[in-house]
Amino acid sequence: MDLYLIRHADAKPLGDDGIRSDEERPLTDKGRDQSKTLAAILQKKGVQLGLVVSSPLLRARQTAEGMLSHWKNTPPALTECDEVSPGGKPRKLSRFLRGQPAEAIAVVGHIPGIVEYAAWLIGSKKAQLDLAKAGVAHIVCPDGPRKGEGTLQWLVTPEWYA
Repeated sequence: MDLYLIRHADAKPLGDDGIRSDEERPLTDKGRDQSKTLAAILQKKGVQLGLVVSSPLLRARQTAEGMLSHWKNTPPALTECDEVSPGGKPRKLSRFLRGQPAEAIAVVGHIPGIVEYAAWLIGSKKAQLDLAKAGVAHIVCPDGPRKGEGTLQWLVTPEWYA
């Protein structure tokens, strides 16, 4: 299975425009542009997603929806999973992903959870992955996502593909 772990795009901070909770933070204009660029770069690299899994938090959902709204061909399905939210458990997320019929899945989440999940997949809690907003880590898990069985293929920031 090919996993594309994506940190949500740029979002408004708490307090702006009356935003009172972390869950309500929408994308900024920059974040919407980043989502559009994500779609372009993944397709340019030949990524053929079968599914996009998002945290239910607004900024992650908007990142996934923005990316899919700019998908050139038929976009992959989008689903939410609570285990991609802050505080989610890697084993539960992996079990959910292994239950999906897709071989290439994008997972849109948050810091620190998404990089902790990447480290868990490649086998080290000590791994330090710096994933910028709208950054992508491609991890291959030949037998599905399990602790220590993934291989990091590449990691890019929006600056790299902008």
